[in-house]
Amino acid sequence: MSLYCYVVAVLLSYLIGSLSFGAIIAKLKKVDIFSMGSCTSGATNVNRALGKHAGYLVFVLDFFKGVIPTWIIVKFVSPENPSNTKLAMLGLLGVILGHSFSIFHRLRGGKGIASAMGGLLIIMPKALLMGVFIWLVIFHATKIVSMASLCFSSSIILTSYLFLYPKENTTFALILNLLIFWRHRENIAKMICGTEYKFTKKS
Repeated sequence: MSLYCYVVAVLLSYLIGSLSFGAIIAKLKKVDIFSMGSCTSGATNVNRALGKHAGYLVFVLDFFKGVIPTWIIVKFVSPENPSNTKLAMLGLLGVILGHSFSIFHRLRGGKGIASAMGGLLIIMPKALLMGVFIWLVIFHATKIVSMASLCFSSSIILTSYLFLYPKENTTFALILNLLIFWRHRENIAKMICGTEYKFTKKS
């Protein structure tokens, strides 16, 4: 696989990731999502600002934003070696970087959890399933999305090792985890101070 293929795959994935469905849906409702709540365009903030139906829709769209480029890379870009997912992992990182730092929205965006889940469905499905289970357990225990998301991303490192994925998958999981923790740095500070937002039954 040439360097050219890697560069093109990452750049195209970044552009796809930069499509901010949260910002688009909010704009259709005449709302600037970047001035609401956490000032991000992810599903959680859309849920808080526009309601659960809009939030669920954004989550699904962002999820498939991770699925589609990763699946295309695995199935069509390198069909001669489907076990080699290095290019797909780089593509997924491109999607998440685009989602988090959208070129169309002054390098603003979401925090990448939904898109990461979508790509992991293609790259590491077993690790994803365990991670989603952990996310659900932590969320139901704390009602804090950011706490559940951080536990999810951390679990991928361990499960990629336990499920005997190749070493590059574990390295990818570590890089993904560091990126997600960086995007959640303000949430971490709020959790330490006890001021992080909690979802209630009313929400």
